[in-house]
Amino acid sequence: MSFQLREYQSDLIGKARAQIRAGEQSVLMVAPTGAGKTALAAYMLGTASSRGNRCWFMVHRRELITQSSRTFDKVGISHGIVSAGFTPDRRAGVQIASVQTLTRRMEGIPPPDMIVWDECHHIASASWAAIFSAYPDVIHVGLTATPCRLDGRGLGDWFNVMVEGPTTKWLIENGFLSPYKLFAPSIPDMTGVHTRGGDYVSKETAALMNRRAITGDAIQHYRKLCDHKRAIVFATSIEHSKNVVAQFQENGYAAAHLDGSTDRRVRDQTLRDFEAGRIKVVSNVDLFGEGFDLPAIEAVILLRPTQSTGLYLQMVGRGLRTSDGKDHAVILDHAGNVFRHGLPDEVREWDLNAKPKTKKGREAAPPVQQCDECFYSGEPFSICPACGHEKEVQTRTVQQVEGTLVELDKEKLAQMRKKEQRDAKSLEDLIELGRSRGYKFPEAWAKKIYGFRRHRAA
Repeated sequence: MSFQLREYQSDLIGKARAQIRAGEQSVLMVAPTGAGKTALAAYMLGTASSRGNRCWFMVHRRELITQSSRTFDKVGISHGIVSAGFTPDRRAGVQIASVQTLTRRMEGIPPPDMIVWDECHHIASASWAAIFSAYPDVIHVGLTATPCRLDGRGLGDWFNVMVEGPTTKWLIENGFLSPYKLFAPSIPDMTGVHTRGGDYVSKETAALMNRRAITGDAIQHYRKLCDHKRAIVFATSIEHSKNVVAQFQENGYAAAHLDGSTDRRVRDQTLRDFEAGRIKVVSNVDLFGEGFDLPAIEAVILLRPTQSTGLYLQMVGRGLRTSDGKDHAVILDHAGNVFRHGLPDEVREWDLNAKPKTKKGREAAPPVQQCDECFYSGEPFSICPACGHEKEVQTRTVQQVEGTLVELDKEKLAQMRKKEQRDAKSLEDLIELGRSRGYKFPEAWAKKIYGFRRHRAA
């Protein structure tokens, strides 16, 4: 096996091994998007396999199967693939397996001694959990940049201990990830959009965002801030994504739509054209939110509002990989996500049983300030680093209020929180609001508020 780990990767593997030697059978490894988690998996699996252990690497998308296989081939790790459309090699000591395929073929494959789970924040889903529970006595190692489920809860039901690598901020400062410039030209009014399962209801979000005016604003800022740079768009629905592509094309840009149902050959050719610069904009739905490794991405356009910190970080992370000729990434947030979740390189504290919180003390992320001229959003400044606009610094901070990051002063914050509470009409809506705010007992809080309303209405 020909392999050279970066120092921070070696340190992270050392932490995980120490926990396994101490008797832990399920270890969660956390490293930001772009830190090289596939390389970490390849090293761990190659080493374990060389000692006679049977190992599985679990992934959940075809792109990740082929991407992982290329990495394993590059470093000389012999492996089989368990996925539809691939010829199986059951003799190989390392298997790259699709979660969906393996659930149907577990009985035909020799059991593993070690399973490494890519993007393991999905492990709560039925197919993932079924595989996990089928092998309670093997070593389980989870890999993720965002160790929380969509509902904001942690992964403590599956992993006993968590070890963390460097932060996104450190990786940018040390040249392992690309610097970025983030602009938030518009913030959609989410009034009336309900929450289900920890995030906005997709149909309601699509109805809100699928408007020519919103897309036109995105195109205008793309032309102004990153004209003809290769950009990935995150849309809310297939119809929305196709409409976005049509408007980009109307404005003279080579653009394409992709989603999970797109023919594989079309998808592969589209990405080759994108990487080569023949296509400038690719809009997608639920396809490139995680694990997708294409350093050619120079810009990310967010047209999908989300309450999930994990999804937000996965989306913006697509643009943070380094590439020749790329001095920085451009992030155009037309969904207001930065004001819900903070800057991409904000230092966050992750927990096995809760959603992330901003770190306090010297490492706490600075407040977010927005330029009135170009809508650049970042750490406080007196002169905008993007357009040079100078003004008297206003006090506009991202305050941490019980787990929720908002860009408001105290008076506006109080107004916003009252409005949020009024918009939560049902008991279920109130519980979800309590969870999103990080309340320790969201059900009890929601019942109290709901009971007070009913009493007042009586």
